[in-house]
Formats: sequence, structure tokens, C-alpha cells
Amino acid sequence: MGKQTTPLAGGGAKPLPKATVKLQQTQPMGGGAATSTISKAPDIKSTAAEAEEEWEEEFEESGLMPFAIVVLLFAIVVLVIEFLTMTAGK
Repeated sequence: MGKQTTPLAGGGAKPLPKATVKLQQTQPMGGGAATSTISKAPDIKSTAAEAEEEWEEEFEESGLMPFAIVVLLFAIVVLVIEFLTMTAGK
């Protein structure tokens, strides 16, 4: 059979540390006064077109379109190769 296990030198087992710790008491958030100051709904006037224009201005990347075209062409080539190897194996 296998080898017998032997206890480690140094005596008995050490007690494990406690895994739970009592948390400190916290105060409730707000208190009622802060929530009463928010009384009306936000006034949103931007349209979808304006939001899209803002997004394009913020996140416009120069040189991204040529990279996207190269990646698309590479993906099409890989797809064609996979299709040809799948049909050639039958």
C-alpha cells in the first residue's frame, strides 16, 4: 500500500484564527433631510442625434478605420480558409 502519514514535528495542532470579525456600528444614511432636497426630475433636453455627435467627438480615433478594414479582410480570409478545409475533408 501507500506510505503512512506522520504528524509534523512541533507538537499538537495550532488553533485556526477566527474567520469572522464583528463590524463596527454604522449610522443610517441620509436622515430624511438630504432626500427632501431632490424634488424634481432631471431636465434632459438632448436628442439621440446630439448624443451621438457628442460621443463621436469624444471618442473619435484617427486611423481606426484603416485598421478596422484590415482586420475585416483578415477575418474574411480566415473564414474562407476554414470553409475550404471543412469542405475538402468530406
